[in-house]
Amino acid sequence: MKITNNWFPFGYNRDSKKARVFCFHYAGGSAAAFKHWTISCLTVEFIPVELPGKGTRISEPCFEKFDCLIEELLSGLMTAINNRPFYFFGHSMGAIIAFEAAYQLKCKYGIQPEKLIVAGRHAPHHPDPSMFKSHMDDEALIGELKRLNGTPREIMENKEILQFLLPIIRSDYRLHESYCYRGQKLNLPIIAHAGKRDYEANAAIMKYWNEVTDGPFALKEFDGNHFFVQNLGEEYLSELIRAVSRNDYGERSLYTVWNAQHSVKHHNY
Repeated sequence: MKITNNWFPFGYNRDSKKARVFCFHYAGGSAAAFKHWTISCLTVEFIPVELPGKGTRISEPCFEKFDCLIEELLSGLMTAINNRPFYFFGHSMGAIIAFEAAYQLKCKYGIQPEKLIVAGRHAPHHPDPSMFKSHMDDEALIGELKRLNGTPREIMENKEILQFLLPIIRSDYRLHESYCYRGQKLNLPIIAHAGKRDYEANAAIMKYWNEVTDGPFALKEFDGNHFFVQNLGEEYLSELIRAVSRNDYGERSLYTVWNAQHSVKHHNY
């Protein structure tokens, strides 16, 4: 039986025995970024999370305070988790939402994801390397969207649609900037996925996610820019399913190797 609500517009199967993966989107995105992952034939059940003010919740005000968002989000997650094993996946802004939600779930309810998979974002305790800040004007924001190259051309060339979307995207940047790292640390496996041409979240930057967990850590590079998660299509989806399904972690030291020549040694996970 499929259950839908504001947080999970594409629903989740209450009775499914599949691994359940909650997916958190990038700034300026929505749950629709992962809609094509919700097909029933997959061995994993992906559950895209819709934030207020985005996609199917466009009529609601956007959150611009990170702590307030997490507080509201936890109640929605607890209803869907329902004492079942679960996983978190987050891309870009979604990575830090997934991290903080995992931490707060453990603190407040004594539960946590089986794994946290993060893509395209620097570690929580490191400063944001992005040059764009939310106080900058629309021209700068448009320049940022062009640089990231993840917004469809038909939107970038339609001034009316673009002017409608810019305040929503700016709200996401404000939300992201409001995050405050206070020494939070997890004790679960973290898998970090980095785009080779994502210069603000490449492997050299994302390796520091290993410092915010006492559990195993794995780092894997992919061809592409900041939006490799979307651009690689089925190739990335297959790798993500593999990352969720594999449980052959060994000693922590086996999973993160970064040598003086700045090359990444990959291991199975």
